[in-house]
Formats: sequence, C-alpha cells, structure tokens
Amino acid sequence: MRFYICKEKAEPKPFRIAVIGAGPAGLTAAGYLACRGYDVHVYEKMPEGGGMVAFAIPEVRIPIKAVREGVKDLERIGVQFHFRTKVIYDSPRELGDEWAEHFVSLERLLGEFDALLIATGAWKPRKLKVPGAELSGVYDALNLLHHIKMARIGYYPWERIPDLKGKHVVVIGAGYTAVDVAIEARLLGAEEITMAYRRSLEQSYAKAEIKKLISEGVKFIEMASPVKILGEGRVQGVEFARTRIDEGSVVTTDKRFVIDADVVAYAIGQLPTSPIREVVCANEKILKEAGIFFAGDVVAPRNIGTAMREGRARGKEIEEWLLSKAPRKVFPVPVTARLIGSVVNGKC
Repeated sequence: MRFYICKEKAEPKPFRIAVIGAGPAGLTAAGYLACRGYDVHVYEKMPEGGGMVAFAIPEVRIPIKAVREGVKDLERIGVQFHFRTKVIYDSPRELGDEWAEHFVSLERLLGEFDALLIATGAWKPRKLKVPGAELSGVYDALNLLHHIKMARIGYYPWERIPDLKGKHVVVIGAGYTAVDVAIEARLLGAEEITMAYRRSLEQSYAKAEIKKLISEGVKFIEMASPVKILGEGRVQGVEFARTRIDEGSVVTTDKRFVIDADVVAYAIGQLPTSPIREVVCANEKILKEAGIFFAGDVVAPRNIGTAMREGRARGKEIEEWLLSKAPRKVFPVPVTARLIGSVVNGKC
C-alpha cells in the first residue's frame, strides 16, 4: 500500500506534528506532512503500523507485507514512529491495549508539538444486547477478526483462535466486517455459514461482496434481527424476529424463527476510540483552534479509500493552520487542556 507518495521532499519547516494512530488516515496525513518538510511523529499502541488494515482485515484481502512496505516508505521520507505507545487522556481500555509498553499523556504532546492529529480509529465494537449474548461461542466480529489476523501474521498462537472447522457459523450483520468474518470462517473450515441482516441485501453497502459470497455457498437471510441467543453454557442457536422497514426505520415484528448455530459472530458496528473519551465537538472550531484535528474512523466509519483521502485533506488543513496561526500559539497548553476538559464534559 502506498499511503502517500512524493517525488521530492520539501525543505525542512520549523513545525512539529504528532499523529496519534497509524491507520490509513493517520499514515496518509503523516506522509503528506513529511513530504512538505514537517517533523512528523506517529504514536501507535500496536507493534507496527496499519491499524485495522494490518490487524483485522483478512490476509487474503490485504497482505501484511503490503502494509509494511507502505510504512517503510513513510520512514524513508522521515516519518518517525513510536510503536507500542498509547497516548492517554481519559482513555478507557480497548482492543489492542495489551501491546502498549509506553504511555504518553495528551497534555505532554500538546506541549511538545505544534499540532496534533487524532486518527485512533474505532476499536470498540458495539455490544449485542440480547439474552444469551454472553454464552460461550458468541463473539464480537472485530475481536474475532483481530485474533485470527494476529495468528496469521505470527503474533498469536493458533491455540487462541476458536476452532471453526466443521461448524455452523452465524454472522449477524451485513457490512464489510461481517463479510470478513464469513471469508475467514470459510478459510478456517466452517461447514456452513449463514449471514443475517435486519434490512434487505440491497440496503447493505457491502452487497457486491455479499452477492459473491452467496454465489460461493454462503446463506443470506434478510429482514431478520436477533432477539435471543439460545443454549445452555454454549450457543446452540439464534432466535430471530422478522423485521419490516417503516419510514426508513427497522421495526421488529412478532414473527419468530430459529437458526441452529455452533458459533455466532455479531458485526453491528464499532465505536470511536479517541484519547478523549467523549469528543462531543470533534471537528468543530473549538479544538481546531487549539491545533487538534481528527481524521478517519475516530470521527465516523470510513472505508480505506475514504480514510486515506481524508488523511491527506486533513494534512493540508493542518499545514494551513500551522502557517497562519501556530506562530502565535493561539492557546497555551494549560488553556488547551481546560478546553479539552470542557469538550469532554459536553460544555463546548
């Protein structure tokens, strides 16, 4: 992957930028700014760069080798990486934190750098809130994909990965994450895979990929929402309710049916994981005036291409801000810290 390419690096400029998060958005912004001559440092809690692209998307879709080559390109143009380093403010624990060996406060970065880009992605899966969701054999899709990918690239032993061989895997959801679970389940030997979605197939933004999976034998049930995971100690099935669409909203009906299942993976969305726990005004002028910018999934869900385009756009925005406002340091660090506190408390 080429996160950013420049034929010739510009003369050094007297500004330092910290990028928090080494996913597609953060890496693209870092590449742009480094090419423009800025001193760019990337902080990432994982052992290498790439974000979800490296640590969740199946190896058959995006090989880790391609991601590593893209990161090396950025190192060649001067981007400095700080891996296994988590930036904290009031951050809760989240997926991937076990890899962090160093912790840096957001306040410290505000004092050491002229601008910050927060591109920490969305590493917190939405929980399935139905009875039985805690049963053994029920997984959130993001954790499942993350563990499988970590095993495939040598970070985890395969003993940590659920045995899917010969199993019936039910995937709840119809986005790209759900598609990736179905892909990995097939590769790991699942005998049967059923995807279920509360809307119609045509309303899924991953419908092209799902149609391909259907042609390859994956079953797809539309207009169905889970109401209960069945089993005693371990999952044995899923009870679904038929749904209908009323003025764009999903409405659950009284019609019920059950699908047997050995493994259930739910892919119902992910939540942003910013060093600031509740970024109420994430992209508003308040934080931009303080030199704090956001890009990628930490703002809202993005596909890879959109995240990279946004990273470049945000890099340009940071450069414009640096050249017009940074020399007079709009807000000193203590004021900026209080400003962040106001945002966290919803007072912006």
